[in-house]
Amino acid sequence: MLPLLLVLVAGDTAGYWQQQVAYRIAAALDEPSGVLTGHVRISYVNRSPDTLHDFYVHQYLNAFRPGSRWAAADSAEQRERFQHLKDPDYAFERITSATVMGQGLRPDYPYAPDSTIAHWTLPRSLGPRDSLTVEIDWQARPSTLPRRQGRQGRRFDFAQWYPKVVVYDRDGWEDHPLYPGGEFYGEFATYDVLLDLPQDQVIGATGVPVEGDPGWEKAKADPALRIDYQRDWYRSLGPSGTPLGLPAPGCAGMHVGSGRKCVRFRAQDVHHFAFSLNPDYIYEQGRYGEAVVRVLYQPGDRATWGQGKAVQNTVVALAWLDSLFGKYQWPQLTNVHRIEGGGTEFPMMIMDGSASIGLIVHETGHQYVMGQLANNEWREGWLDEGFSDFQEGWFFEAHGGPPAYDGLEPGVLWLDLERWSEPISTVSEQFRDFLIYQEMIYSKAQLFYEQLRYVVGDETMRRILREYFARWKLKHVDEDAFRRVAEEVSRQDLKWLFGEWLHATPLIDYRLRRVERHRLPPSDGRWRTVVTVERKGDGRMPVEIGDRDTIYARATGEPVTERVEFTSARKPGRLMLDPRGRTHDYDMLNNRERRAFVGRGAVDLRLDDPTRERARRDKLVSAWLPVAWSNDFGGVTLAVRNRTNYLDRYNRGLSIASAATGNGASQRFGFYARWSNPIRHLMPRTETGVAAWAVEGRAGVALSMDRALREHLGFGADPHLGFDALWMATTNLGYLDRRLWEDAGTIEAGPWVSTTVQRGSALVRARLAARGGLVYSNPGPGYASSSRYDVEGFGRFTGEASVRAPFPLGTTLGVRLFGGAYAGRSVPVPQRRIPIAGADPYETFTNPLLRSAGALFVRPDFYYHAPGNGNLRGFRNDLGGRWAVTVNLELARSVWRRDRGILRDVSLTGFVDGGLVDTLAVAPTSPGRRYTPLYDGGVGLVTRHQIRDLGWTMRVELPLVVSRWNYARDPRPSEGRLAFRWQLSLSPSF
Repeated sequence: MLPLLLVLVAGDTAGYWQQQVAYRIAAALDEPSGVLTGHVRISYVNRSPDTLHDFYVHQYLNAFRPGSRWAAADSAEQRERFQHLKDPDYAFERITSATVMGQGLRPDYPYAPDSTIAHWTLPRSLGPRDSLTVEIDWQARPSTLPRRQGRQGRRFDFAQWYPKVVVYDRDGWEDHPLYPGGEFYGEFATYDVLLDLPQDQVIGATGVPVEGDPGWEKAKADPALRIDYQRDWYRSLGPSGTPLGLPAPGCAGMHVGSGRKCVRFRAQDVHHFAFSLNPDYIYEQGRYGEAVVRVLYQPGDRATWGQGKAVQNTVVALAWLDSLFGKYQWPQLTNVHRIEGGGTEFPMMIMDGSASIGLIVHETGHQYVMGQLANNEWREGWLDEGFSDFQEGWFFEAHGGPPAYDGLEPGVLWLDLERWSEPISTVSEQFRDFLIYQEMIYSKAQLFYEQLRYVVGDETMRRILREYFARWKLKHVDEDAFRRVAEEVSRQDLKWLFGEWLHATPLIDYRLRRVERHRLPPSDGRWRTVVTVERKGDGRMPVEIGDRDTIYARATGEPVTERVEFTSARKPGRLMLDPRGRTHDYDMLNNRERRAFVGRGAVDLRLDDPTRERARRDKLVSAWLPVAWSNDFGGVTLAVRNRTNYLDRYNRGLSIASAATGNGASQRFGFYARWSNPIRHLMPRTETGVAAWAVEGRAGVALSMDRALREHLGFGADPHLGFDALWMATTNLGYLDRRLWEDAGTIEAGPWVSTTVQRGSALVRARLAARGGLVYSNPGPGYASSSRYDVEGFGRFTGEASVRAPFPLGTTLGVRLFGGAYAGRSVPVPQRRIPIAGADPYETFTNPLLRSAGALFVRPDFYYHAPGNGNLRGFRNDLGGRWAVTVNLELARSVWRRDRGILRDVSLTGFVDGGLVDTLAVAPTSPGRRYTPLYDGGVGLVTRHQIRDLGWTMRVELPLVVSRWNYARDPRPSEGRLAFRWQLSLSPSF
């Protein structure tokens, strides 16, 4: 029986091996230069079945300097970090001499110019169970720009600071340069580390201080605290039970100078040794079980870290992880307030930027996933980052918070639907970019664990985690190891789940096709229900079937069409697939049972809040709001507006039904409707729309498509390619501002292309558009009929480019260039001319405050500027011709700014606009000239506002100078070119 039990416990660890490594390090820190000089003796036993001919070490600090692959990746993704650092700011790790198997050898660097991997060809082969010794002298210096390491004055965070043996596993040598995406992978080893430090330094480190003064006595916050140094933790016992001591010579063999000290740490069964120094550290201590919890924080941290807060949070984290995985295997855990924000994990040590419970739970989670369950972090980062995010989310849920799934899943779904997602199992540097790496390795990987928890259930998930830890603690792990444990414990074949979620990016969609209810004989009294489920997506998940308060059954989700039968004591209510929303089904609008008159009824009706963009995961939001406006012909117009959206991206709609109340107004009733992005017809990274209207004397239809062509979400250009088609007709001249509209219509279509580029604080935009079509106008009665239409072809072309960038004295300079032209045999109708001052009538048509004569913003006594086209903002909005070429200059200085409240920013601006325009727009002053030069200039006040999701910009401008003052938007005939004029806008100038 016992042999059988041992086989079952061994499980899939049979045949597992890992190399045996021991480090003896002696190093001294020179604080003024930041350079640590050290010597390491590495003892290496080959426990693999292979014969080795090479030896590799990591020199990770060389990533944080120019010339590294890390720096190259930063440059490629437009991050400014290490690629331009100068001496003495960049980091380095330099091998000054090395002895391998007793021979002095210089390393080579196979990934040069990157030097994060050093290599030697062994003087002789190393067979199975054979051993070697490597001795290396080296110097190391952290960078002044912190990233997982760093230095700042007398503060030092030493991580990955010594020649670290590269892992040799079943895939061979894992020699891999360090990139921003992906972290570390190390051999479990024994560390014996002697550090020569200034006497007043306080240190926190991996392991326990077996000799010397780490500085905690003088740093402790509570003078009465009795510090538990755990000095005997690693001392073996002799026959009589007395400690035998540690390998000599220890600190006795390190000759330290005056004002300095030797501190010796020892750690076993860990794959890294890190330490942090700061003479100002304050020390606090706690305990969880046999593990001592040490906290080191800054003097200014007492309110957030002190008084036991960080200690308690760390103890709580350990207790939670103990309940999930099992007993913590190491003697202590040190939590230090590091130089950098965020957090980084090391065996027995976490370096945190804050003492928040979430950060501490996450980083402490890495003591299990990454630390004691040591995965390859650059090959399978999801096994630690996503895993720790998962346990952190479960922690908050278990302590009364909402399920992490609900806040996590919609963001991952957007990445899936827009086809930004990549397989989670992708090697770190092979992801599209660092942002996608983070989203996949952290967020989508967390969602994978949530889906596994959903498939197997909470209790089984807990048993999986405990068995995984019991079987694989202090070993290297991978996907197969975790999957096999999950399958054995759950007694399910989970290859499909791991395959779809880790190695592919399928979309999941189920539709409830039919429900059949049958009452069983009266003697039974129960109900038999048959549900037909249709799988419409290429992915699959088990699907729960339930009503408002009961889950009745679960479909496997595998067949294209599946019939699920269940019996219940009462007649089920209206049934729904996935009522808890746990299958990652992208279209939940088809999950409900159909009912008479209401269909599937997946609509959330509500009163619209204009300051909120409401979206739901399981229903279409349909928000209604009464609105009103006025114009000269229709008078006061009453309307009802409806906005719809699903997932804040799909089934977006805007519908307005209106009724004019003015005396004598004809065509009183109007409508405008626009629909875009139907969820049933997915087009990733593409906005599609159709609109139709018959309102205020105009009727028409528009089709639009906008395809995003960007290659990266977080950086680089954002190019778009689009196509628009439009029919616009005039139907009632009473509503029209005859300065802007003729009795004419157009049928037109054409492509456009645009791009936006953000480089640092500089923003560049450009757009080109071309349209061609027919214009038909009704100039009056004809010879044979009461009305005639003249029809001809035309083309309309516009282009603009702008940049806003920092300028001296804290100002921002904006420059915009515009060119536009109309091509046609006849004089263009006013609505299709190239406006010199702002937006054209088609662009302002959808805004009822700008649409018709006498509307609020186009009244003769109200000077409103709708930006666009020539943008000579001091001139009238009805001026337009066949062509215009203009330039706009704007200098802005922010004088007040804050991150909350309605008013967010106040800026003073000065502007100058100028250009050459067609004489049809403004007659020339010199007879015979084919163009008219114009300019304006002035000052303004620009404010930026935010109420919840609603943001807007307000401009109050004074166009003090207008070259042709009689064409000014705010004409002052008695004052001439220089006059006090004003105008208002609710949009940025460009």
